[in-house]
Amino acid sequence: MSATPRIPIPQNLDSPLPMTLPRLAEKKRLGEPIVMVTAYDYPSAQVAEAAGVDLVLVGDSGAMTVLGYSSTVPVSTEEMLMLAAATRRGLQTPLLVGDLPFGSYEASDAQAIATAQRFVKEAGCDAVKLERGGSSVQRARAIVEAGIPVMGHIGLTPQTATALGGYRAQGRTAERALGVARDALALQAAGCFSLVFEAIPAAVAARLMERLEIPVIGIGAGPATDGQVLVFHDLLGIYDGHAPRFAKRYGELREQMVAGVAAYAAEVRGGAFPGPEHVYSIDEDELGTFEAGLEALGA
Repeated sequence: MSATPRIPIPQNLDSPLPMTLPRLAEKKRLGEPIVMVTAYDYPSAQVAEAAGVDLVLVGDSGAMTVLGYSSTVPVSTEEMLMLAAATRRGLQTPLLVGDLPFGSYEASDAQAIATAQRFVKEAGCDAVKLERGGSSVQRARAIVEAGIPVMGHIGLTPQTATALGGYRAQGRTAERALGVARDALALQAAGCFSLVFEAIPAAVAARLMERLEIPVIGIGAGPATDGQVLVFHDLLGIYDGHAPRFAKRYGELREQMVAGVAAYAAEVRGGAFPGPEHVYSIDEDELGTFEAGLEALGA
């Protein structure tokens, strides 16, 4: 197993300012790249916090990377709320965005608002994210009007990947690229504070950036977007499932985790663990009294 290169931990993060929507807009205005990562539990949130990212998304990708589903579709609102609440407990400064799962917002504005309110009230999210344009534009507008910030998500939308022809890039024809453009502009007009562009041609994303006033976070959308997002388990090499071409690996932690557990198992089976340094002692007199007590018990 090859050694994983050590990446310096950012310094001067003792008292970072909490990320807010005005600060996010200011970063776009100043051309400062925005960093977003997914997280699904307390430990991964602590890592994101220590690394100094700007936004954390409790993505429904956790359905696959954490809960073991074959896609994002089966995950429930209750499961997403549990993941989001755990993530909230590990964060202080990044803006926390919760992904509304499939089936939790499409039916009506009332349903969308109720679900979004649960993510804010029960899980402590600062904002929510929903997928697609079309009817989702109206749902986004309703949630915004209810006082909850919304992040839109267009291009490849995993919740409806089957209808899009599978997990493949979107906007690779003029017609489909115009559809992406219409969705982006409509979600911006609906009041979304930010958008995610997933798996769309870099040239299409670059042209759209000229027409959008809100921050755009890309994932497989090229370098022209205001920021980037990757799935925690993809970028660290933890997830053993399919990794999309846009998911650069910055570590191979799964290999290290397997090696660590295998070493532990070998030491247990070989009698090397636990060693003297891993056990607790007892005073000899106390041990003698204990043994006498056992005799009295007939043990």
